[in-house]
Amino acid sequence: MHRRTKTNTKTRTTRAITRTTRTRTTKVRARTSPLWLVLYLLVIAISLTACNFGVEEGPNGQVKRADNYTFNTERRDITQRVTKDQESFKGALPGEYHLAATVDVNPDRESGVDGITYEVMIDEVRMPMMNVIQTFTLDPDMFQVIDAAELFHSNVGNTYETTLRPDKEPLGLGLSRSYVLRPKSEISAEYLQNYTDVYVKISYGPEDQREEDYILLQAKPSSRMIEYMKFWE
Repeated sequence: MHRRTKTNTKTRTTRAITRTTRTRTTKVRARTSPLWLVLYLLVIAISLTACNFGVEEGPNGQVKRADNYTFNTERRDITQRVTKDQESFKGALPGEYHLAATVDVNPDRESGVDGITYEVMIDEVRMPMMNVIQTFTLDPDMFQVIDAAELFHSNVGNTYETTLRPDKEPLGLGLSRSYVLRPKSEISAEYLQNYTDVYVKISYGPEDQREEDYILLQAKPSSRMIEYMKFWE
């Protein structure tokens, strides 16, 4: 006696549909996963960009300058003060930082053209000084001593801010310029009387609270400079 095994067609059909559906879903997920990954990374990139928007930094984390100081504004300001208002330059040094100037000569025996270098240095700051801008010029008589179109010099062309803090690097900020001296035979001693005078402008602080100091410094001559000046004695 043979038993007949009944086949449940409905069950088989359901299982087949289930397997087919799972297969299709898996394929869809496989196709969409890379797309979701790309979108996810794009969202992260946009978020990071939004967080940094408006803050431009240098290679060492310096903040990009956003002030209105330019070569023209600094040149005009300090030149007008030297020619029309020298009393605005104080002889007393500021209490917030140490400020000094030096002058050195650079004789060139081969070419016969000598040079002179002035340097202004800020250090030993006693308070935070944000976005420090240094500018200096010399006594107008130095046009008769130096072969240059202008005596003005400044770090106002720097792209990034320089901030000084007590006991933190950078420990100081220097600004120097070398000029070409006229031949000794063309220089009169009367124009050398104020060769150590350096008119300095130091500005610092946030944009809406800038401090501006105007100081008349006496540059300390090097031993070479002192020896060089003996020619006119």
